[in-house]
This record gives sequence, C-alpha cells and structure tokens, in this order.
Amino acid sequence: MKKHIIYILLIFTIPVYFLTGCKKSDFDDNYNNPEKTVNSNIEGLFAGIFDNGRVMPRYWNLYTFHIPMLGAYSQTIGYGNGSKIYEQAINYTENRWTDYYTGTIARYRELEKKYATYEDGSAEKAGYQLFLEIARLFVYDQTAQIVDMWGDIPFNTAGQLNATGGDIILASYDTDKDLYSFIQQDLKRIADYLATAAPDPFYTGQLQKSDYVNDGSILKWRKYCNSLRLRLAMRTSNSDEAGSKAIVQEILGNPTQYPIVDNIDETIQIVAEGSLETGDMESGFGINSLAPGHMVEDIMNPSNDPRLPVIFSTNKNGEYHGVINTWSGTRQTDSSTAGYYSRYDSVTFIKNRNFPGIILTASEVSFIKAEAYQRWGGGDAKTAYEEGIKQSIDFYYYLNTLNVSWGAHDTPPTTGQVTTFLSDPLVAYGVDPQENLEKIATQKWIDFGIMQANQAWAEYRRTKLPALNFPTDASSTLSPNPPVRLLYPSTERILNADNYEAVASKDNVTTKVFWDVR
Repeated sequence: MKKHIIYILLIFTIPVYFLTGCKKSDFDDNYNNPEKTVNSNIEGLFAGIFDNGRVMPRYWNLYTFHIPMLGAYSQTIGYGNGSKIYEQAINYTENRWTDYYTGTIARYRELEKKYATYEDGSAEKAGYQLFLEIARLFVYDQTAQIVDMWGDIPFNTAGQLNATGGDIILASYDTDKDLYSFIQQDLKRIADYLATAAPDPFYTGQLQKSDYVNDGSILKWRKYCNSLRLRLAMRTSNSDEAGSKAIVQEILGNPTQYPIVDNIDETIQIVAEGSLETGDMESGFGINSLAPGHMVEDIMNPSNDPRLPVIFSTNKNGEYHGVINTWSGTRQTDSSTAGYYSRYDSVTFIKNRNFPGIILTASEVSFIKAEAYQRWGGGDAKTAYEEGIKQSIDFYYYLNTLNVSWGAHDTPPTTGQVTTFLSDPLVAYGVDPQENLEKIATQKWIDFGIMQANQAWAEYRRTKLPALNFPTDASSTLSPNPPVRLLYPSTERILNADNYEAVASKDNVTTKVFWDVR
C-alpha cells in the first residue's frame, strides 16, 4: 500500500496573482518582472496542482482551521464552553480560500493555457489530454469542498489573469447548485474518457513520473473519479433525490465501466515517508487535541470500539473520556487540568511524521454504498455497512503503523473482537430503516474524525446525524450557534466588490448551502 514518496521540489514557478480579484498595481509591480516567471511544461504544472497545502501532509492548518473551526462545528474535537466558540477566524478561513485560488485554480489555468498551445490532432495534444483530465478531476474535488464550506463561489471566470495575457478579470460568482451540477456532469465525461484512454506509452511513462497521488495508475484515477461522483451524489441526495439516485445506481450498477475504491490498498492519498516537517503535526494539534465527548462517551466507549486505542490516548487513569458539552466551562477546565480527558493518540497522529494526506478512503465509499442500498435498494446495506467499519478499523491501525520513530504500535483486534463489536446494540445493523441510517451516518462521522473534519461537517449538515448537542454561546451575537457556512474573506469585499455585491445578502453564518435542506 505504501508509496515511498518524498516531497517533490517543483522546478517551475507560478505567478501567485490569481486571486478572484486583484489590483492593477499588483499586476504592474509583480507580473511583468521576467525574473519572476519561467517556462513551464505539462508535467511540472500537473505535479504542482497536487502541491496543495490542504492535501499534502503538512498539517500546519490543523491549529488554525481544522481543529478550532471545522472540528468544533462537527464535534470531531473536544472544546470548552468558553466565549466566541463558534466565531470564525476570518484570516484563517481566508488562507483556505486563497490556497484554493492561488494554488489549485491558478496552476490549473496555467495547465490549460499550456495544453492549448499544442496543435489540434497532434500527438502531444492527444497524449497530454490524460494529464489535463486527471488534473481537472482533482480540481473538481477541491472545488466541491470549497462549495461545501462557502456556497456560491467564483469558478468559471476565476484564475484568468495569465490566460488572458494580463487583462484583469474580476471573477463572478457561480451558484453552488449550478457548480455542483456542472462538476457532476463533467466528472461523468472524465470517467468515460478514462475508461477508454489509451495514450502512447511515452505519456503514461511521463504521468508515472509526475503523479505522486496514484503513481500513474489510470485504474486508480478511474476509481477516484467514480468514488468522488458517489460522494457528491450522496451529498445532494436530500435536495435532489431522483438525480442523485440515478447517478449512484449508474455507478454501482456497472462496476466494469465505473470502478470505485473497494479496499484500503486503493485509498486515494499522498504518502510522504519521513516528509513531514519537524513538529508540523505536533504543532498543528498543539494543546487542542482533546477527545470529543459524544463520540467517546456515548458511542465508542460503551460499544468497546476497537479503534479507541489508535484514535485516542487514555487519560491518567487508563480510561477514555471526552469533553462533555453540557458541563460548565469551569468544570471542563478543572477536568482538563486534572488529566481527566483523553487526547488524540500521539503515535497515530500527533507525533506521526509519516501521516499521509488523505483524499478519499474505501471506508467512506462503503458507507455511501450502505446508505444507498438502505434507501434505494440494489445491494446489501448491512454488508456494505459492516465492510465500512472493518475498513475503518484496518485503516486506522495502518496509520498507527506508519509512525516508525516514536512510540509503540497497537495490536490490531482479532476477527472475533471485530465480530463482537459489530454485534453491539449501538453498532449492530437492525431492521428499522431510520435506525440503520443513523448508524451509518454515525460510523461515517467517527471514521472522518478530525483529519477529515471538512467532510464530517458537510455530512452532519446534510443528515443532522448523529444527534449532537451544541451549547448556545450567549457571549456571541455573530454566531451563538455553529455556523452552517463560512464567511467570505475580506479580500472579496474589497478587491472583488462588484461581484461580491451579488452574493452579499447570502454572506452570513445562517445561509445554508443548497444541499443542506433538513
């Protein structure tokens, strides 16, 4: 499973002035300097697209974004009942926004521009189409994540500065619903293209050298594409059940044409052995690594979940306990000081410098299948659900083994222990459809945890499961309750003012993303 990958030192430079809006002075002062640009090539531009601060296993953003905001909004981290607990740190949400536009989108637009220089019908055009389509697939994944967090975003006219030869285009906003629809349609086109793609061996060889996600495996890119289609279809299954059902059944009903991620050896991830910068993960968690109360106290502890030892550490008494949201802030603080709470495990997470950049897992796909089969038939929901749990267990123990420099590894559970766990009343698949859907959502939420808190937050908003208790923060007038979307960065209001006005009325913490209808 392991790919021995070390961060690639990119040999190209991409201008960073690809914000959705920018000033003419910025362009004049920076873009026209020939010493700040170099000639690019398809392979380098392709590799650069994946050099994304939210995908590469650097994890500096845990401290600033994932834990204090997404972790709190999804309750995949333990947090105290202090003041302003749900308010957003706008400078850090802006970092996530600009990482997407100045990194992912800017580099992809440059790739598009370079690809367009090849003559139609040429061998180069045909060969490099593989790079373009795979890159577009990854961009769509990142774009959907931005939509999930903000709603309407600039896309179709974003990142055009270099493509237009320097003409500044202030990007207009695409609606979240329209953008999701477009992405789904084009992902199907990409899936069909990849199913028959047979590029010259030269280009597949170049792809293998440049691809540090899937090592040039077209089959794995096909599985990623179709699994992503499943994720997005299920995300819209409450707002457009008929359309989502059709997509899901098309994929699951034709595994030859539309293969998906089936086992943990096919996990879509960036593995960088020994590549984490010193202390990145440790600094990212910092002191904010407390176990979440509902997850540990109400679900994992009572069911003797075999993932407990590799996800959380025991407290000073050798027990697992999470932060109880109904306790007063004073009692929470005293309990933390007394060493009552568990924390995220040091071997698996905090001191693991081989922790991968997780993109899409087999367990997530299995839980999607379970929900689909439970709601619409077509397969064995119970089998898919239990397979998702088993894959989740195996994956967390795999993550635990990646740490080769600090601490001892935990022993995986036996088959009998897993069987016992699956029969626990809190976990066991039953006959009541609603209860089964609740269990699927709960296990999916546990599986996402803090490292995929963005997905946990999105799924919680979609399903309102598990039933989480969020105390009201009386100290906040902006956000006394968890927000349902992120606020646009101030740069949009300042630099892209005219286009921002079109979405200004939606720019609050209570405007739901289009798929959030429950």
